[in-house]
Amino acid sequence: MRFGKVWSLGKSLGKTALFLLLLFGLFLKGEQILKLDMGHRGTDNVNGFYAEEENSVEVLFIGSSTMFCTADPLVLYEEYGIASYDFGSSAQPFELSLLYMQEALKTQKPKVIALEVLSIGNELDTNKADNLNYGLTDMPFSKEKAAGLYDMFRNDKGAGISYLIPMLQYKDRWQELTKEDFVHRADGKNYTKGAYTPDLIAPSPLDFSSYYEEEPFAIPQRNRVIFDRMVRLCEENDIQLLLFKAPNIGWKISQTKAVAALAEEYGLPFIDFFSLMDELGVDPARDFRDNSHFNRYGSRKASLYLGAYLREHYTLTDWRATDRENSWDLALENRAHDRANEQVCRAEGLPDYMSVLPYGGHTIVFSVTGDTGGMEEFLRGLAAAFGLDEGSLLEGGTFAVRDGQCISGLIGASQEAWYWEEGFDTLMLTGYSITYNREMYQPVDHGITILVYDNVWQELVDVAGFDAYNPAYSIRPQE
Repeated sequence: MRFGKVWSLGKSLGKTALFLLLLFGLFLKGEQILKLDMGHRGTDNVNGFYAEEENSVEVLFIGSSTMFCTADPLVLYEEYGIASYDFGSSAQPFELSLLYMQEALKTQKPKVIALEVLSIGNELDTNKADNLNYGLTDMPFSKEKAAGLYDMFRNDKGAGISYLIPMLQYKDRWQELTKEDFVHRADGKNYTKGAYTPDLIAPSPLDFSSYYEEEPFAIPQRNRVIFDRMVRLCEENDIQLLLFKAPNIGWKISQTKAVAALAEEYGLPFIDFFSLMDELGVDPARDFRDNSHFNRYGSRKASLYLGAYLREHYTLTDWRATDRENSWDLALENRAHDRANEQVCRAEGLPDYMSVLPYGGHTIVFSVTGDTGGMEEFLRGLAAAFGLDEGSLLEGGTFAVRDGQCISGLIGASQEAWYWEEGFDTLMLTGYSITYNREMYQPVDHGITILVYDNVWQELVDVAGFDAYNPAYSIRPQE
C-alpha cells in the first residue's frame, strides 16, 4: 500500500514537472516572438555569436557600433585567415562591454580581445533605454547578467528586472506583431560575423578639425574600475587585450591622450585610427556613412590595417589553410549572395538591371502593362528567353521565373490569378498586377515592372518599374 502511494505521488510530481517544463518552454517561445528585433544594432550580433562553434573565434572585437562598423571579420578572414567576430551592440555602455566579455568566455577562448573605447568616457545613463535594449534584449538570462544589472540599477531594481526578463518589457507588443516577428533564422547565424558595413556615403565630407581642440577630460572613476576588471579577466584567461579607437565626430584629442595614458599604465597596445587616417588614405568625403561610422570603404581600410597588425603581433591560425570548410568560408559565400542582391537594388537603367538579375536561387516576376511600343525589341527577346508567345507578351501580361525557368506561363488579362507561396510569403499574379503579401506593386502604367524575391533568404529584394519610353531610369514604389 505504501509503495502504491509513493508511486502515485511520483507520477503526480512527474506530471507537475512536465507541465512546468512545457509552461517554461511556452514562456521562452512567447518571449522570443514578443521581443523587439534590434537587427544589426544587437539581435543579429548577439544571436549570431551564440550560434558560433565553441572555441572557434581567435580574435573577439568588443564595443559599440563604431566597433562593428570598423572591424570587418570577413576582410580579416579573406585577407589574413583570421577567425574573428564583432560581439557588440549600438551605443553600448561601458558596463555592457564588460558583460559581453564575460558572456563570450563561456563559449569561446579567444587569443585576443580588441576593445573599441568610445564609451570609456561616458557615465552610465539608465534612462537611455535604447542603449540598454540594444545590448540586453537578446542576451540570455545568466548570473553575470543579473549581477551586472543589479550593479547598474542600484537605485531602481524594478527597471533592472525588466531588462533581465525581456518579457516584462515587451509583453504589450502583441498588438503590433507582424509576420517578421514569427520568422527567425533557423541556425541563428550572422553571416557578417557581426560587422555592419553598408556602402552608404555621408551627405557631406566629415570635418575633423574640432578633434584637435583641447578640452579637459578624465576617464570616470567607475569606468576605470570596470576597465581594471576587464584587464584582470583577460589575464586570468591568458587573453591579450588590445585597445583601439575608430574616428568619429565628437571625440577629442584629450580623450585619445587619456586612453593612451591608461594603455601605457597597464602595458597594453592602443591603435589610434585618428593618427592613421592619412597613412591609410581615409577619405572624409567617401569613407563614412555618417558622423560616427565608417562605411564599407572606410571599414575595409581600417580592417586591412587591423589584420596586418594582428598577424604581426600575435600568433594566430591561418584558417584558410585548413582542409575543413568553416563558418567564415560560408560567410564569404553569403556576402557574395548579399552583394548580388545589392547590385539589383542599385541598378538604374533597364539594360543594367537585366544584366545583374540573379536568376539562381531567386524568383523573378515580370509584368508588362499599357503601351509598350518603345520596348518591343526587348520584349521579343524576353519572350524568346522564357519560351513565351511573343505576340501575347507584347499585348501585356505577367509571368514568374524561378531559377531561370518560367513557372507560371504568361498570365493574360482574361486568365485567373496565379498563386505562389514560400514560407510565410505569398505572391499573386494577374494579367496586369503583382501582389506580394497583400500589397500591390505596379509602379509604371506603360512598360515593365520587375519583382525580385530571394528564395534562399526568403525575402523581397527589389521591385522596379521601367517606363517604355524612358527605360534608362528605374521607378521604385517607395519613390
